[in-house]
Amino acid sequence: MKDNKYRVEKDSLGDVKVPKKALYGAQTQRAIDNFKISWQRFDPIFIESLAALKASCAMANHSSKLLSQKVAKSIYSSALEIHKNIKDYYDEFPIDIYQTGSGTSTNMNMNEVLSNIVSKKIKKSIHPNDDINKSQSSNDVIPTTINICGVVLAEELCDAIDYMVISMIEKEWELRDVIKSGRTHLMDAVPLSLGYEIESWREQLVHAKEVVVFSKEELEFLPIGGTAIGTSLNAPKPFPKNVCSNLNKIYSSQNIKFKPNPNKSEMMSSQNHILSMNSALLRIASTYTKICNDLRWMNSGPISGLAEISLKPLQPGSSIMPGKINPVIPEAVLMAMTQVSGHHSSTISGCMSGNFQLNTMLPIIAHNLIDSFNLIINSTFALVDTINTFKVNKSNIKDNLEKNPIIATKLNEVIGYDQSAAIVKEAYKTNKSIIEIALGKTELSKSQLLKILDPKKLI
Repeated sequence: MKDNKYRVEKDSLGDVKVPKKALYGAQTQRAIDNFKISWQRFDPIFIESLAALKASCAMANHSSKLLSQKVAKSIYSSALEIHKNIKDYYDEFPIDIYQTGSGTSTNMNMNEVLSNIVSKKIKKSIHPNDDINKSQSSNDVIPTTINICGVVLAEELCDAIDYMVISMIEKEWELRDVIKSGRTHLMDAVPLSLGYEIESWREQLVHAKEVVVFSKEELEFLPIGGTAIGTSLNAPKPFPKNVCSNLNKIYSSQNIKFKPNPNKSEMMSSQNHILSMNSALLRIASTYTKICNDLRWMNSGPISGLAEISLKPLQPGSSIMPGKINPVIPEAVLMAMTQVSGHHSSTISGCMSGNFQLNTMLPIIAHNLIDSFNLIINSTFALVDTINTFKVNKSNIKDNLEKNPIIATKLNEVIGYDQSAAIVKEAYKTNKSIIEIALGKTELSKSQLLKILDPKKLI
């Protein structure tokens, strides 16, 4: 009896049953059967980037007269169709990210899909290896695709950070005159403005972005053309330059300039350049963790905490305690940044696994990089709204500041450290203000003390 659900395809190992409607072929089906580990697939941007690379390779092969114009243009247009409409094709790329360490299965997945599309389009048999994968190897294709993803996502992240920075500047200006108690070791310290506190967040983010930009420039160098081990076997000499030129046309709307890496083996045997980008992302994760914790502490209460700010209420916070509102966005972002940290740890192990001419942890390195970018980009927009919408509880800030004995630090210049320390100690002990204690222990008048300890003069 004829099976209407499957067709039989062949590869070097023999016959394979493939779903009849699937655009992929035998090697993809073998990978589906072999790698039933996580059910996690490559992110759509990886498939988009791989398709853009295949389009660029096709035209580069035509430039070297290795593919006819008809075949090359058909591969190019079909690959760009996948690149631009990934939602329509994503189901054709079902392979688990936990697969062969070179990512060969995913490279062949794309080769087979394009082979079937183009064969139908031009009514001629197009081979996934001989035509689609001409002048290429999974060993240079997958590392190149990882770089492309990193560069594209770095651009997106930088735009998100710029949006955050603008929002922070507006909030700084709004809160420039709100003077509050500083804190070190979670203990009272000398005052600062809330605007200056936010400016500190902003500067951390600006400097973190600079590291991302630096790392992005390294990723713009591509190992494509290195083929199997970086020696460019079976690839024509102009191929790498032409591929990069074609990629730059595809990504012409973005601030991207791909170029051939002079030593192809470097970015195939090692993924240290990805480790650098992951480190840059970890720096942003550290910054966002600090911001979220500051927001949670300032929002704590509303009765028994600091209650210096009130975050926008977004949802009920408890299934048992009525009226409880929790800082859900900072908590969500903290978890996302914890995952970024975990990805970085995994990437360190992956990047240390290059042996001789190839790193064989490429799929997990790619997955970690892309997921970290996505988590940080999405968290950025969530945090922008959180910072834009929080309200300041000025009365609580004023009360906390007036009770803060550490403002006596300014008295060091007038009465010395030891006498100031004695005043602070008694203020803590008696729960009185610094001015009250200082009036009895110094010759300073109230007007002098008010002038010296004016919060605006302490910042």
